[in-house]
Amino acid sequence: MTTRQDRLFSTHSDPFTLARYGVLFFAILVSSSCTVGPDYVAPTIDAADQWSTSANAVNPDAPPLSEWWTLFNDPTLENYINQAVAHNRTLSIAKTNILRAHALRRQAGSLVFPTIDGSLSHSRQGTSGTTSDTFSAGSRRTLYNAGIETTWELDIFGGLRRQTSASDARLESAIANKDTVLLGIVTEVGRTYFDVLGLQKRIEIVEKNIALQATTFRLIEDLFNAGEATEFDLSRARAQEQLTRSRLPDLRAEMKASVFRLSVLLGHPPEYLVNNFSPEQSLPLPLPPEVVSTGIRSDVLRRRPDIRLAERDLAAATEEIGVQVAELFPRFFLTGEIGRASSSSSNLADQLSNTFSFGQLMQWPVFNGGRLRAQIDVEKADAAIAADFYEQTVLNALSEVESSLTRYIEKRATRDKLQRAFVNQQRAAELARVLFNSGETDFLAVLDAERALIDVEDSLAISEIDVRLDLVTLYAALGGGWQPYSFTDAKD
Repeated sequence: MTTRQDRLFSTHSDPFTLARYGVLFFAILVSSSCTVGPDYVAPTIDAADQWSTSANAVNPDAPPLSEWWTLFNDPTLENYINQAVAHNRTLSIAKTNILRAHALRRQAGSLVFPTIDGSLSHSRQGTSGTTSDTFSAGSRRTLYNAGIETTWELDIFGGLRRQTSASDARLESAIANKDTVLLGIVTEVGRTYFDVLGLQKRIEIVEKNIALQATTFRLIEDLFNAGEATEFDLSRARAQEQLTRSRLPDLRAEMKASVFRLSVLLGHPPEYLVNNFSPEQSLPLPLPPEVVSTGIRSDVLRRRPDIRLAERDLAAATEEIGVQVAELFPRFFLTGEIGRASSSSSNLADQLSNTFSFGQLMQWPVFNGGRLRAQIDVEKADAAIAADFYEQTVLNALSEVESSLTRYIEKRATRDKLQRAFVNQQRAAELARVLFNSGETDFLAVLDAERALIDVEDSLAISEIDVRLDLVTLYAALGGGWQPYSFTDAKD
């Protein structure tokens, strides 16, 4: 007796039917070059090549910025940045996100290939009081099946290709995000390190002036005991020393907080670097380079990872439109199955137990209440948002460089003026003390000169710190501080 299963197999073994399948398959492959949806075109950057800010400190021919911290010739700074790159947890998250995006890219790329599944089953069938076309009432039947099934979606309208391109862009976006995070961490390590050294220097200045004012107070106290100075002079000398001492607690607290922050940036507990920095003995501030390599605007905009991140997000959003547009069109699948079926497991090896089936499947959304077109509108809105965000990122980058250049140049000028003011005020304080010792002026002139000297010296120290902080910020704005990515980096 011929079963329905037998009829199905015998029908598909007809050579004319197989020929028709071959023609259909060839036609599908020929038409598979169609890709619906908008093609992504990278936006052009329309910006002048020259920066509006210029000065002798800016030199387009200076050394490159990929490792700007080496320009300070400070081994400690280089060591800390290397530690941060190796151990910072935020950067580790960004690297892991790259591996995740790479896995999603492989997943999307696999959709264009056929899926093949193996199966092995054993079933027991039977009837009680009714009959069927297959076997008589009350009988029992055992069936063993072993086979391979395959399904292949033919990407006729390019939805899968669009999805793969979007995954490519997402992967590149993850890499650019890692570069952005790396640039931010390196920048923060540099700024925090210079902040710690600057606070050390300010503490040292205050302690030096406390010692000087303590000596002055003892001198006035001796003169007061000898009847050559008034109680008013003694009180003012004591008040000046106490006022200077009052600056220490805040400076020490700020320094310790900066050390804690630097330790965490390096991927360690807050107390990790506490013993490396002593408030009583400051380390010298490394000298900044005399020139800065700015490059031209177009080079900087291509180098900045946040701009590449925004551009790749825009590319992915554009490809996602095509993914959704393809959902409006039919989807075609080729299906097939080969295997063996038998009522006995020992007969599965018999050639007579062979079975096969080949077919085609088309799916086409006929009515979905406008859901697909609404989703297309959502993707178009997301792409428009990504385009605006990209343009705003470019504008922000230009503004950051121009502002950083201006601040750095002006802070250098301020520092130079304060250096001259400090030299002059130091001389004024020395003369005031000489005149007081010779009896040609009162002690008020000495106090005023020393107070002014403390203020100028502290302002100079702050200015020295600001010059270095603004230089690090300028390096970051110019896009310096990151290296090309490799997947080995993410696995380390």
